[in-house]
Amino acid sequence: MALLDVANVSIQFGGLKAVSDFNLALEQGELVAIIGPNGAGKTTAFNMITGLYKPTTGDIRLNGESLVGLRPNEFTARGIARTFQNIRLFNEMTVLDNLKAALTLQAKYSLREALLRTRKFLKIEDEIEDRAIEILKILRLDAKIDILAKNLPYGEQRRLEIARALATNPRILLLDEPVAGMNPNEIEEIIRLIAEIRESFKLTILLIEHHMNVVMTIADRIKVLDFGQTIAEGAPDEIQNNPKVIEAYLGRRGRK
Repeated sequence: MALLDVANVSIQFGGLKAVSDFNLALEQGELVAIIGPNGAGKTTAFNMITGLYKPTTGDIRLNGESLVGLRPNEFTARGIARTFQNIRLFNEMTVLDNLKAALTLQAKYSLREALLRTRKFLKIEDEIEDRAIEILKILRLDAKIDILAKNLPYGEQRRLEIARALATNPRILLLDEPVAGMNPNEIEEIIRLIAEIRESFKLTILLIEHHMNVVMTIADRIKVLDFGQTIAEGAPDEIQNNPKVIEAYLGRRGRK
């Protein structure tokens, strides 16, 4: 049984079918990329897999359990975390507090214990801070713990968003265009980082990315969407030479 099984999923907005008959099986430890021209349905597929959109038809199962109809926070609680194409951080909070906010969702103390600052509460808060710093070290942000998120360089804001997703203790991490807006040096850093966190956290990773050098470097396999439909799937070298993929990218350049 696949870790994540997305079966015959479609979604319709009014008369428009944005994604049609989408299928994806993710095995433990895989890194799979979804690519396609602008408007192909990639982010819509991500939004269904993370509970932001409910599919019109089809099923999404994690370890055999159907997730369709659950709220996004319930998807997260079951082990599916994501980043967004547009960075979403708590800009007025420090780097450390951004991580602690994510980790606090897993804290096992009551509101009463928090208000009274009991011994249990203080112990768990210490553990949360230690774990936050541990994650920030892996993401090479531990020297920036007291800096406000809004004051980080763009590439480090991306890393902080990934760190915050990791703080939810996911089994599957979805990355929506993780190198968007980055310079070549930052892109190389993120490529290395994704490989490192995949190994360090024993994660299964699903990503959307437009930079083909990133996809071809790190993906085990690639799924290609166009107009909401899957037009190809396979290993990077197969996809690179697939006529349908070439036509989708070159034949409709500039499509929004």
